[in-house]
Amino acid sequence: MKNKLFEIIVCMLLVGICFVVALDTVSADMEGDYAYSVSNGEATITGYSGSGGAITIPSTLGGYPTVAIGEDVFRYSEALTDITSVTFPTCLTTIGNNAFMTCIALASVTFPDSVTTIGDYAFLGCSSLTSVIIGSGVTTIGVNAFAHCTSVISVTIPNSVTKLGGGVFSYTNLTSVTIPNSVTQLQGYAFQMCLNLTSATIGNGVTTLQTSTFAACVKLASVTIGSSVTTIEDAVFDDCYSLTSITFLGLVAPTDVHSEPAYANWLRNTPVEIRGHAYNNSNFPPPGEDFHGLTMGEYIGGENEPPAGENQPPIAIFTWTPSNPTINQGIAFDASTSSDPDGSLTLYEWDWNNDGTYEDSHATPTATHSWTQAGSYAVTVRVTDNDGATKTTTTTTVPIASTPTTPTSPKTPGFELVYVIGAILVSFMLWKKKRNR
Repeated sequence: MKNKLFEIIVCMLLVGICFVVALDTVSADMEGDYAYSVSNGEATITGYSGSGGAITIPSTLGGYPTVAIGEDVFRYSEALTDITSVTFPTCLTTIGNNAFMTCIALASVTFPDSVTTIGDYAFLGCSSLTSVIIGSGVTTIGVNAFAHCTSVISVTIPNSVTKLGGGVFSYTNLTSVTIPNSVTQLQGYAFQMCLNLTSATIGNGVTTLQTSTFAACVKLASVTIGSSVTTIEDAVFDDCYSLTSITFLGLVAPTDVHSEPAYANWLRNTPVEIRGHAYNNSNFPPPGEDFHGLTMGEYIGGENEPPAGENQPPIAIFTWTPSNPTINQGIAFDASTSSDPDGSLTLYEWDWNNDGTYEDSHATPTATHSWTQAGSYAVTVRVTDNDGATKTTTTTTVPIASTPTTPTSPKTPGFELVYVIGAILVSFMLWKKKRNR
């Protein structure tokens, strides 16, 4: 019986030691107004207990760089209605889902170039938000990220962005929007119910206009659609009562347009006076003829029209993984979302420090690179098509964090547990020794 009890206690001690080892990898703690967790030497904010007002996100917590704001951090804060502005550190890379949801006093937000992801619903319902400045490192803006931000009247989407989530700017008061060529995913309902939107330009990277992208934009008068769109889904311009002009920049007309009775017509509840416009040397129907319910108007003319047979330049876009790289870590760069509207890509060249010299070149769209020092590095890709035309991306900043380091005043989570179990073990051994005398 004594041996059995001794074995149980030893097992408890081993479990306690394993518990400490696990917590050394992911720990939780508090510094100032911020609760945070640590994983792989990087801190993520998990809670806030401050008084609101103009807050500054700390660049380090517990000696670790702050790289992310977790889900719901400010959503349930007691200072919810008092947060007026936020300053982010340059090491931050991720804004979590729901992070500032319904912070109704928040008036301005500026994202540093280090931020790559703005999560789903991150600023949903921030009704006082008037100024949104998105840094050049952002690649993804999530579902409904700025939906119902009714005071937002203008925003610049940088050329680094590749994905705009569903409903991303819906129910805002944007007056115009330009979607850059870098965006390849424009999800449905993205600008639904933007009641003051009058014009929209869709870049050459988008291939599909998804359901209800601009539905109920009642003041929308003119739209320019980029050269790569092949599919137009249901109700894209539903209830756009003021729409008068749709201009297509592609030489090849979209082949999948939801205009049949079985679909919710892409132009449902729009004026019959709308006219479509395309290049003379495109395969769109000529003026006066029908394109899936849209009557074509006069051709696009002047300097904007490419001469027949002239090569169109390619589109250069790239992403990288992991999203939070560290020094000496191999980072996978992928330019496979780059495209050529009238041909194919033959060469991919990489400039790793924005000095104008392309250090790597490949016939395939992927490359691997690493850095030996922490910092923000400007990376550029240049693509060449089969006719020799080239296109360079707008330089995108890749943030490189330092490797995991030990805080200056380290704490050992779970130490108290080991201490208690050890004390029990020592007491038992002393008791057993006394019994054996």
